[in-house]
Amino acid sequence: MSRRCLVLAVLLIAPAARAQDFRSETMHFLAPAASWDEALPVGNGRLGAMVFGETARERIALNEETLWSGGPYDPTREGGAEALPEIRRLLFAGDVEKAHDLFGRTMMGIPYEQQKYQPFADLWIDFPGHGDVTDYRRELDLDQAIVRVSYRVDGVTFTREVYSSAPDQVIVVRISADRPGSVSLEAMLTGVRNPAHSNYGTDYFRMDGLSPDTLRVTGKSSDYLGIEGALRYEGRVVARPEGGTSRVDYRTLKVRDADAVTLLFAAATSFVDYRTVSADPANRVAETLRRTRDRSYEVMRADHVAEHGGWFGRVRLEIGDG
Repeated sequence: MSRRCLVLAVLLIAPAARAQDFRSETMHFLAPAASWDEALPVGNGRLGAMVFGETARERIALNEETLWSGGPYDPTREGGAEALPEIRRLLFAGDVEKAHDLFGRTMMGIPYEQQKYQPFADLWIDFPGHGDVTDYRRELDLDQAIVRVSYRVDGVTFTREVYSSAPDQVIVVRISADRPGSVSLEAMLTGVRNPAHSNYGTDYFRMDGLSPDTLRVTGKSSDYLGIEGALRYEGRVVARPEGGTSRVDYRTLKVRDADAVTLLFAAATSFVDYRTVSADPANRVAETLRRTRDRSYEVMRADHVAEHGGWFGRVRLEIGDG
C-alpha cells in the first residue's frame, strides 16, 4: 500500500473499529482488529502489511506490488480494426445493442478481464501466556507511518512496532518489553491463496525454516482466464533477537527470554516489466537483506521516519469539529 494512500486507507477503516481522536495524527483503538478491513496498514509503495493487533496470536498480512496471477500476454484481437466501420455505422444508426455485441466479438481483448492481484504471505506470531491482557492499545501514527500495539501482562508492558521502510525496502516488526528477558514467541511465515481467484491446480507455495534465524516462503503465481502463471516469488523473515535464545525448528522460529526481537521481512518476484518475468527473486531478497545486515533497528527506524516525513509533512488535512 502506497504511503500516499495511507491517510485515505485509515479514514476508510470499518466504523466498528472506533477511533478515539480524529483531530490528532495518531489514530488509536482499544481492541484488536476483527477483520482485514479493521487491520491497520503500513506501506512503502512496494511492500505493504495489514496489522491485526491480536495479543496471543498476531497476524500480519503481507503484500508485494508485482505479485499477480498469470504472466505476460498480448490481449490484441487480430482483425478487430476491420469491424470498426460497421460498429460506427450501427452506433450512428442508433442500434447500440448490435454495436456493443459486434465490438465485444471482434475488438475486445482476450481475456476480457485483467489478471488479479494476489496476497503474498501471512506472518503469524504466537505469544504464550498473552491471552489475558490489560491496558490494550492499538494505534497508527500517521506522522511516523508506524503501527504500535501495547498491553500489559503480569505487570510487564509489551510493545510492538511495525513499519514498511522505503530506504531499506523491508517490513520491520519490533517486539520489546519493559522488563528484560520477557520476550518469548513463536513465528511462522505462511503462503496465502486468494480463494476467489486462485486455481488450486496451478499455483503453489512452499514454506521452509532456514537455520539459524530465517523463515522462507517461495511460490509461483496461478493461472487465470487461460493465462499461464509465470511469476515466481520469494519472501524471507530474518530474526534479530537481543538476549535470550533463538532457533528455527522445522518451519517455526522460536525465541525465548529475549529483551527484544526485530523481525525483517523482505520479498521479491521475478517481475522485470510487463513483457519479462525472468528476474531471480531469491537474489533480490538476499541482496536486500545483505544491505540491512549491519544497520541497527534505531538507525533503520530513524531513516524510515525521516523519509516518510518528507512526503507526509508536505500536506495537512483538517476535517473540522463535529
